[in-house]
Amino acid sequence: MRAQLSRAAGFGRNGMEPILVLAVIAVLRLFGLSGDTPLWAIATLLIARSVCQQPGVRRRLSGGTPGGRLRRRIGLQVLLTTAVMYMTGWGALLAVAHLYILTLFLREDGSRSWRPLAVSSAVFIVLGELSFAYGIFDGYLAQPQSHGVSLLITLGTLATARVLGHATEQRERAEAALRASEERFRTLLRDGSDVITVSGANGTVIYCSQAIAQVMGYFPNDVTGRRLREYVHPDDVLVDTELHERVLASDGSQEHTAELRYRHADGTWHWHEVHLRNMLNSPEVAGLVGHHRDITERRAVQDSIAHAAGHDSLTGLANRPTLTRDLERSLSHGTRYQHPVGMLFLDLDGFKLVNDTYGHDVGDRLLTTVADVVRRAVRDTDTVGRLGGGEFGVVLTRVGGADEATAVAQRIIEGIEGNASVAGLRLDVGCSIGVALAFPGGTDAKTLMRHADAAMYRSKRRARNGFQLYVEENVAAPWLS
Repeated sequence: MRAQLSRAAGFGRNGMEPILVLAVIAVLRLFGLSGDTPLWAIATLLIARSVCQQPGVRRRLSGGTPGGRLRRRIGLQVLLTTAVMYMTGWGALLAVAHLYILTLFLREDGSRSWRPLAVSSAVFIVLGELSFAYGIFDGYLAQPQSHGVSLLITLGTLATARVLGHATEQRERAEAALRASEERFRTLLRDGSDVITVSGANGTVIYCSQAIAQVMGYFPNDVTGRRLREYVHPDDVLVDTELHERVLASDGSQEHTAELRYRHADGTWHWHEVHLRNMLNSPEVAGLVGHHRDITERRAVQDSIAHAAGHDSLTGLANRPTLTRDLERSLSHGTRYQHPVGMLFLDLDGFKLVNDTYGHDVGDRLLTTVADVVRRAVRDTDTVGRLGGGEFGVVLTRVGGADEATAVAQRIIEGIEGNASVAGLRLDVGCSIGVALAFPGGTDAKTLMRHADAAMYRSKRRARNGFQLYVEENVAAPWLS
């Protein structure tokens, strides 16, 4: 019983209009305003129309193909409606029913419906007028006025059908262009190499493109609802904070850029070039739009070039300009925090004889060995550089005094003595070291390097494998007393 009621309700929903029309005609019949045709005949046609509007019947009439047999389906609907129009005696005056049929087909089959309906409407109204003229149906309007009115109404119906059809066609073209644009945009988001994000003012991700799977190894759902700052390298959090502050303080006309490290899903850190724009005031976006591009390889090349420009190609140690820059930074830091800075100049004794006797290949391998020895003798915060030939320099960024600096010099001497061999060949080399100290605000980098160099030459004149401390006589340092 419930299933039967459900089917009946479905029939009523899909075919309600013809049933309502039948009820109106029945009421008009009481007042003698719906012609002389038996009511059962009109009811049969209207029920047939209601049946034709059921989804299953529509599928059969279309041959099982959406939009199929369009002319046949429209012609059948217009034929049934026109027959009812002339049976009621009102003829073409009820041609508005054809426009109602048109709206149904425009909604289901689109703009291609209006031409078949316009043709069917004109043909069946002409046939209806002929049946009226030959007395098959009676009408409430006398001839020939009835034919003139029918002509005008038919022309109006055709014009209205054309306008509705063209309006629907324009809407379809606009919708098709919008769908194509949306598809292009989705394709760009899906297949583009940049990660595109939309986040709220607090940095919480609202949207993330599929490219994040290739760039960072995450799925979009992994980061949606979270803040990208959670993935930023600890050393870059301040840069990320400053970037967001700049963006929030600007409008959508400005784009802000920064280079940050983000944690990949495999645990490694990747450099990203981030472009961020404030679109919070845009109703369509209402967020901060970010473009993230992985520039890890580019940064590696840049870092490699920068390293090569500031380091010795043979030993990997800092070159003279880099050593000088680090010394200047250390002196500035020492002045600020009131602590001495040490400078060591080292020259290999006997290095020229090694080159002349065994060749430059052995000499180069000796230099790399010495570089390793010096690196191991100092702290990670200190800077070791090669100044040229067999000369090296060391910046001791923070020392407690002369004893600490000379202890480093002694470790270097002992390290070179114990490692002066290449490929099992024991080499007769030593070193002379000059040590100079700079107290807070006492000297500049150029002067300190000159002092260390002078001390190194004094050491050379004394003996091999020794060091000499340079201390100016007019400097009074409380920590040396």
